[in-house]
Amino acid sequence: MILHIGLQKSGTTYLQELIASGASELAEAGVVYPVAPAGRRRRRTENHEWASYGLLGPEYPWVSEQRAAAEKGAWKTLERQVARTKGTVLLSAEALSVIRTPAIRTLLDRLAVSDVEIVVTARSLSRTLPSLWQQHVRNGRRLGFERYLDMLGEQRRMPAARIEEDAGLHLWRAFAIGRLVRRWAREVGESRVRVVTSPGRPPELLWTRFAEAIGVPGFTFRTDDAGRPVHTGLTAPEAVVLTSLNAALASAGWPSDRARRLREAVLTDGFQPRAERGPRIAIPAHWRSRVADWSAEDVADLLDSGVTLIGESADLRPEPAREDVPAPTIEEVGAACAAAVLAVNGRATGP
Repeated sequence: MILHIGLQKSGTTYLQELIASGASELAEAGVVYPVAPAGRRRRRTENHEWASYGLLGPEYPWVSEQRAAAEKGAWKTLERQVARTKGTVLLSAEALSVIRTPAIRTLLDRLAVSDVEIVVTARSLSRTLPSLWQQHVRNGRRLGFERYLDMLGEQRRMPAARIEEDAGLHLWRAFAIGRLVRRWAREVGESRVRVVTSPGRPPELLWTRFAEAIGVPGFTFRTDDAGRPVHTGLTAPEAVVLTSLNAALASAGWPSDRARRLREAVLTDGFQPRAERGPRIAIPAHWRSRVADWSAEDVADLLDSGVTLIGESADLRPEPAREDVPAPTIEEVGAACAAAVLAVNGRATGP
């Protein structure tokens, strides 16, 4: 068995969509990726995260007891699929990167497979942290980017033992890459953990490296992926607008489901169709040296861990030229705000 445990924002969705759409081809090469029949799929990107909720439940801070109970059937189905599969099974769930050691042991015990290998996909913190923050904003959070980085800095300074033990401190449990691979290596062995670095562009290189990591080097899919959806994030001015909108919706008492629909309208009808969307989100200048220090510490720990690295360690380090991005102007924020207003005109009539 191969467990792909993320990381989030490392190309995981791209890989999952590629693998799910070509699962039959991959099975011919000896690697089975369990997916639900087409008519029974519950999410756009087929992976095994929701099924893991049924086993591990509130080990994930964002999963309620009710949600965990609702996913128990999905976990049982996955267990049966794994048990009856001959050959190599590939499971992919980026949330597994945050689980603590007792949960890792529970997962491995229940899967009941003697030969388990772990694959981690990762990219630099300078690319990851802006992506994580904008995802928080898309999910309704109101914390600005600098306050978000302040929070991460406070958590990073906490004792390693507390980060390992406190379920709520999951971000550095995942993204301190050296600690992550050591945690899993203690359970399966260093030789069974591989880290695939994400180069960003071209995405095909990420697949080439991942294919090597899962034991099918050189494997390519026959199916055309030209129609696969492109995932676009928020730009810096759009994130400013959406953060303010989230705060206003919360202050006005909007129900969460209605606020979510409004955000989706802003994203899909307001922001994404624009030809000029403004600069991307980047680490603020006065934060870059600190993030670079975090990266240097984590990469050194990774390289000293004894696990296998597929790709280049440079992919995990900051890229100074890429980080030199101007802050959004008032005009750019205003244009994003106007697009949001036009998108929701007639929708936002109050809570």
